[in-house]
Order: sequence, then structure tokens, then C-alpha cells
Amino acid sequence: MRITFALPGTVLEPAGGAKIVYQYAAHLADRGHAVTVLHPRTWDPVPGIVPAIKSLLWPKYIRKNFGGPVPWIAPHPGVTQKLCRDLTASSVPDADVIIATFFRTAPPVFALPASKGRKFYFIQHYEDWAGPAAEVDATWRLPMKRIVISRWLMEKATELGVSADTFHVPNAMDLEKFVMRVPPQERLPVVAMLVNTTPFKGLADGVAALNIIRASSSTLSVVGFGTSPRPDVLPEWMEYIERPGAGALEAIYNRASIMLQPSHAEGWGLTSTEAMSCGCALVTTDNGGSRDFAMDEETALVCPVRNPEALAGAALRLLDNTNLRTDIALAGQKHVQQYSWNRSTDLLELALLADA
Repeated sequence: MRITFALPGTVLEPAGGAKIVYQYAAHLADRGHAVTVLHPRTWDPVPGIVPAIKSLLWPKYIRKNFGGPVPWIAPHPGVTQKLCRDLTASSVPDADVIIATFFRTAPPVFALPASKGRKFYFIQHYEDWAGPAAEVDATWRLPMKRIVISRWLMEKATELGVSADTFHVPNAMDLEKFVMRVPPQERLPVVAMLVNTTPFKGLADGVAALNIIRASSSTLSVVGFGTSPRPDVLPEWMEYIERPGAGALEAIYNRASIMLQPSHAEGWGLTSTEAMSCGCALVTTDNGGSRDFAMDEETALVCPVRNPEALAGAALRLLDNTNLRTDIALAGQKHVQQYSWNRSTDLLELALLADA
């Protein structure tokens, strides 16, 4: 198949959603598909001579100043990257399938002629954090097939009355890059946490929980990691690692005994499953996406959202009970081994071939 992914623009800093799209693109290319990833300057056409000139110069500017539309990813040699003016027919190549990847890209993708491919909408989150809920809901109701990454998002499709043409394709991760190398029972009291200042990521709740834990456990070490410079909100005693590569991230996960996930909402939760694969015991909020892999008292301890006290209590419970922490860590590690790229790509292919 000729498959086109339409991202919302350039992605100059690491972002999980773009990472997943490019990994799917690579796996589909390995299977012989011709894959193009579009990076439009705007979603809709902007009239006028000046915008037209800027659109012509824009690809050169991006490549010269940033090295490409996703400088933190080395694209698969079989994947074509295209910096384009917008998502209109003249900018989008002909294909068998075209996939919108953000709610702002869904309407222009839906409006494309049939020559651009059968229309799909790859949904990695309920994106009311990026726009009004009514507009987000309207994109879900467009007559195009949807692919969602979690059971929570499938429930949202049912709520909106569009589950019939919606496929559940769980996220995957590089299981060979995130390996348990230190047995959970041998780990020191170390808590790891993703540091992201986007409001729905719950950073303030995470820091509040860590302060409670620290007050009860003076031997505790905390390591945070993220893509931005160290935020001022982090306590001085907290270690912070900026933009760790895959190897450094695996080392963080193998050093930590607990992974703390304070998000208010997640389409999935990549860092949670990566940490679980490396043997961390997960303490997470019930943020939606976590329901695919975080079964309370079995593969994780699950807490209400916006409740730092509950997060702290769950983490302290694991710190005080090595047997419970080890059991949860091992059960979680075993559970997430099913989320391989081969399995998810199989499911994606089946969805893209539906009614072909």
C-alpha cells in the first residue's frame, strides 16, 4: 500500500505521539509499504502572495536551521518525509490510505479527493487539551474510520456513537530497548517520574506527592527526566536528567524501584509501560490510558487523579513492603511484554485493509 500520515506540522522537540507515528511508518516500510509522513506549514490554505512565498521558502528554512521536521528522529530510509504548504490536494501525494493524526488535521484530510487515499483518523488522546471539546467531538464524528490506542478511547468512541468504524490498536514499545536488567527485589528506594509542564501531565501533583514521600522516607532518592530544562518547581533534592537517550532512559528505569505517574489524562502512557518493562513497580493515576495495562493491586497501584496524598500513600506502601513491590513489578513486567511492534503493526495493517 501507499500510506500517508499527516502530522500537524514540524515536531522540533521529542513528543510521544510523533514518535509512535514514525515508528509505525518504519515498521510499515519494513513490510514493503510505501510510506510518506507529511509536515504541513498550515492545516488549511492561507491566501496571498506573501504566504505563498513563505511556504516556498519554509522547507529550506526548516532543514537549514533544524536539520529537518523531526530533528530528534532519524527516519527509516524507506520513509519519505515531506514538508508541505498545507493539507490540500495540491500538497498531498496520491495514496491508497491517508491518516490524520491530530484533531486539527482530520477536517482537511477528510476533505481531500479520493485519489489521496481512503481516510483514517489515528487518535492517540482525547485532545480537548488542545481545543474546545465540541470541536474535538466533531472530528470524531466525521465519516472516516478511526484507530484508537486504548480501551479508554474506545469507550469515548462508544460514548460519541462512532464505535462501529473504530479499531482498537494498542500502543507498542521497543521491548529490546527497555529490558529488566536489575531484579526488583535488589533495588534501592528510588522513585522515577517524567517531568512535563503541560498542565494535564499533573507535575504539581507529582511534586506534592514526592514531598510527602520524602518527609516520611529520608533515604529516598528521586530522579526526574524530561525534554525541557529543569523546571523551577522541582525541589532541590530531586535529581533531574534532561533529554535522556534510550540507553540512559533504560538505565533510569532499572535504577528506580517505583515509577510515579501523576497525569490527569493520558491516551496511553508510554513512559509507564517502558518503566514496567524494565521492572519498575508502577504507581499511577486512573488517567484513562493506563487502564490497558495498570490493573490495581496486580500490575500497578492505581490512585484517583489530582490526589497527591493517594499517590504518596501508594508509593510509601510499596517502599515499606518489598514483597508487594516485587510482586507488582514482576507482574507488570510480564504483562507489558505483549505490546510488541509486530503485534501492533499487524493490527494496524488489518485496520487499514478493512473494506479495501
